[in-house]
Amino acid sequence: MNPWVDRFIGALGARPAPSCGDEEARLVLELAGAAAHTSGARPFAPLATYLAGQACAGLGADERIAALRRAVDSAREAGPAGSHPIPGAAPTPGS
Repeated sequence: MNPWVDRFIGALGARPAPSCGDEEARLVLELAGAAAHTSGARPFAPLATYLAGQACAGLGADERIAALRRAVDSAREAGPAGSHPIPGAAPTPGS
């Protein structure tokens, strides 16, 4: 996929090593963007992608892609975060 991603996966040391196809990578990045944009706060991007990863654990490739598509839709529908920041997260500049 990408040398940086390959090095990162290797450094995780997980066995079996996780994999990520091009479509999955595109959807994860789309999810991060949707979560940050819709919530109005960037810290929701890594949280949303982590939670989606947890939801996708143990699924086959086709099931993961379907689950990630649902996650992107869910992030777009979740609405703004409002005045409920993520505990422990640094404030978003400009907020």
